[in-house]
Amino acid sequence: MPIDAATAMARARDNFKYLAEAKDDAHLAKLKGGACGYNQSLLIAGLISPEQLDQLNRELDEACLAYKSPLA
Repeated sequence: MPIDAATAMARARDNFKYLAEAKDDAHLAKLKGGACGYNQSLLIAGLISPEQLDQLNRELDEACLAYKSPLA
């Protein structure tokens, strides 16, 4: 079943919750890398635009900062 860009972006944002599982900064970096790859795959599949990819990656950076604070 085809999905639209809004649904694809919502699913990508839903993946941000996994950042909370990070045990340390290295683990957080791996989780972030996985999320970046997922976001990139949405672009490659034509589900989101480059601008939407940039937006998701900005939101991912903000989410990582929020989860990184307690790890420090």
